[in-house]
Amino acid sequence: MTAASPAMAGQDALARVYVDGTNTIAAEGKFVSYGDRFELTKRSSYGNRPYLEYKYIRIDGTVQEGTHWGVSSIGTTVPFDHNFGEGRKVAFRVCVQVDFGWDPCSDDADGQWTIGYA
Repeated sequence: MTAASPAMAGQDALARVYVDGTNTIAAEGKFVSYGDRFELTKRSSYGNRPYLEYKYIRIDGTVQEGTHWGVSSIGTTVPFDHNFGEGRKVAFRVCVQVDFGWDPCSDDADGQWTIGYA
C-alpha cells in the first residue's frame, strides 16, 4: 500500500526598507505562503507610497513579475492575492517612492531580494 506524499510546506518571508542611516522602518512587505499573498505596509512618514516588486518562475519556465503599490497612510496594510504553484520560489523586494534621488529598497548590497515559497 502506498501513501500520498505530503505537500511541500510554504515559507513566509518579510522584507523591510529603512530610512537612510537609521533603524526606522519606512515600509515592510510580507509574503504569506498560506493564501499566496503579499501584504504591504507603510511604517513611517518617510517618502511617498511604498511598492513591492516580485518575480516568480512558473512551472513552464515563463517569468511572472509585477509591482504592487501600497498607500501613503502609515500603518495601513494592503493585501495582494496570488495563486502561485505550490512549493515554488517567490522573490520580492519593498521600496519607498521618494521625490528626489533613487527609491530606497530592501534588497541588499549584492542586489539579493527576499525569498519565500508558495
